[in-house]
Amino acid sequence: MNRRLTATVLSALRPKAAAYYVSDDQQVGLRVRVAPSGVMTWNVAYRIKGGSTKSVSLGLCDPNGRNGLGLANARDRASAIVKAARQGRDLLSEEIEARKADEGRIILEKLIERYAKAISSPNRRGGQLRTAGEIERRLTRALASKLQMAADDLSRADISSLLDPVADEHPREAEKRRQVIGAMYRWGIAKGYATTDPTAGTEGYGRGNPRDRVLTPDEIKAFWSWLDAGAESMPLDCVTALRLQLCTGARIGEIAGIDASELRFDGDKLIWTLPPPRSKNKQERVTPLVGKARELVEAALVQRKRGNVFRTPLSDRALTSTDVGHALKKRALPCPKFNTHDLRRTVVSVMDELGISLDTIAAVVGHQRGSRDTRTLVRHYSRPRLDNRVEAALVAWDRRLMEIIGGQAERQQSTVVILRATP
Repeated sequence: MNRRLTATVLSALRPKAAAYYVSDDQQVGLRVRVAPSGVMTWNVAYRIKGGSTKSVSLGLCDPNGRNGLGLANARDRASAIVKAARQGRDLLSEEIEARKADEGRIILEKLIERYAKAISSPNRRGGQLRTAGEIERRLTRALASKLQMAADDLSRADISSLLDPVADEHPREAEKRRQVIGAMYRWGIAKGYATTDPTAGTEGYGRGNPRDRVLTPDEIKAFWSWLDAGAESMPLDCVTALRLQLCTGARIGEIAGIDASELRFDGDKLIWTLPPPRSKNKQERVTPLVGKARELVEAALVQRKRGNVFRTPLSDRALTSTDVGHALKKRALPCPKFNTHDLRRTVVSVMDELGISLDTIAAVVGHQRGSRDTRTLVRHYSRPRLDNRVEAALVAWDRRLMEIIGGQAERQQSTVVILRATP
């Protein structure tokens, strides 16, 4: 049956004992099927150039277009299918393949999620990446406006538009973002989640000017007094972590993440053992806690005998370097242009001034000892017992720190100390 279909004609069609078709005389190939149940569906019949005729359903027919495909839309759809067929193309098959391809494409939000899970897994080759959480946050910030974009659609131009404005103010941060995006994409390519790395061939933003900030004795005293006074209501665990960093020279992330299981008494000594997964160089580091450092940790253990020693104010989650950094940013600091790594650099510098060997200082703060050549010998052959030297160095620093806090140290004019290279 061939008729000029209208909404009125469609509404007037009635079911019969067997299904039947009514063709539209306005659009080649388009017809409506009326089932015995009364359900109407659109159908298009077409023949691809050089092939056989196909008949495909286009979905429910609704004369008013509310609960199915209306007449005008059905004609447009049929027209596109028939036109492609005359050109030798099967539009429906092409669309199916395109949908399959889209289903296999991963958006950036999911790529970041999978990458973060991979680098934080203890089963990862080389172990869990210590900075996995920081990397995930940096990726999310860097790609915030593109999270719903398919990972393969991110271009080199997108990288420039995202990072150039950051580089104008913070070139070091822009470079870190470029590096972590590239690392994620190289992992994604290896896993089959991406086909190209949009950072490949991009220019680096430089690493910025290396910081050489070292606190003077006056600044150390002012900073400690500020912490003693509550640091403008800073969370107590952040205050204690900062004090402990100044006492030990450890990285703030290592201090913030201390678990009670990492602390033990060896006779009359209190020992902190930093496990490899939390160490930057993936090596265990044993630190005897002396003087003020021991006093701070013992006081913390009274409250936290198990689990995380330092925690966020509203949960049992372990404190992180980011938490401490945010706490500092929200407050007026007693020392200008200050960050937590300045405390670590200060400890190293003063130990150097005290005549402590650079090998021993390296062992205290968790750096590799010696030159590139000698590090091979250290890694594979030399296993010196540095425990006594490390303890002596920390005792000397603790004594010096207490003198500074007490106002007994000599005044130092320069805020910058250039460290001599390790021989």
